[in-house]
Amino acid sequence: MLPVGQDSAGTVLWENWAVSHCDPAQSPSPGWWSEQDRESLADLLNRVIGVSSDADAMSRLKLQMMLAMMAMSYDGFVEQRIMSGAAGLEHVLWQALVLGGRMNAKQFNGRTLYEGRESAGHDRLRMVLEDARIPLDIDRTLLPASAKHAEQVKLSQKLDLDGADLVTWTRNRLVHPEATQEPVYRLSGLVAEVWLLTSHYLALLILKSLGYQGDYRDLRRRHGWASETAKVPWVV
Repeated sequence: MLPVGQDSAGTVLWENWAVSHCDPAQSPSPGWWSEQDRESLADLLNRVIGVSSDADAMSRLKLQMMLAMMAMSYDGFVEQRIMSGAAGLEHVLWQALVLGGRMNAKQFNGRTLYEGRESAGHDRLRMVLEDARIPLDIDRTLLPASAKHAEQVKLSQKLDLDGADLVTWTRNRLVHPEATQEPVYRLSGLVAEVWLLTSHYLALLILKSLGYQGDYRDLRRRHGWASETAKVPWVV
């Protein structure tokens, strides 16, 4: 950065030549809870401690929380955060649908039919999000690039996309590229918004699996007060 100061006539009055380094903000935390809300953290910890008596459940929860922290972190590339978040979502979905007895492994993997049709990744994610009453709509005020992409798809393909479609489509395009310039990069800001949406879904589903009832900071939101929270959607 080479900042230059000018007067009203455009004459340069000062220049600052320096090697500057911009670090990510260290506060507030990029996580789902406000650092000012100790009650919500206490609620989470009490529920995690309650799970710790079940070794298998604790092992699953530990991995999910590790992947969620990697996904929410500001470190690394946005693509790798999406990959971590997608892996966490897959783990949560298996726990909810297969271990929960709603479908078997072959149905989950699309090898046999579930309720008369093949179950795709976006179908499974949508099922679990709907069970948790987590909104699937693509909010234009929070995710403008995603809303624009959904409009383009509706015009060109006559398809209505929701958040489950967007998250799984982006993950699949990153993992299985089909062209030298993938469509996920053709719209500025889309990949970053999908990272936020993936983190948002993963954090909420982990909290739902724990029976958490407290407040939550919307991870899709990039503007506003850091302390701005609301009740998790299954409580409202």
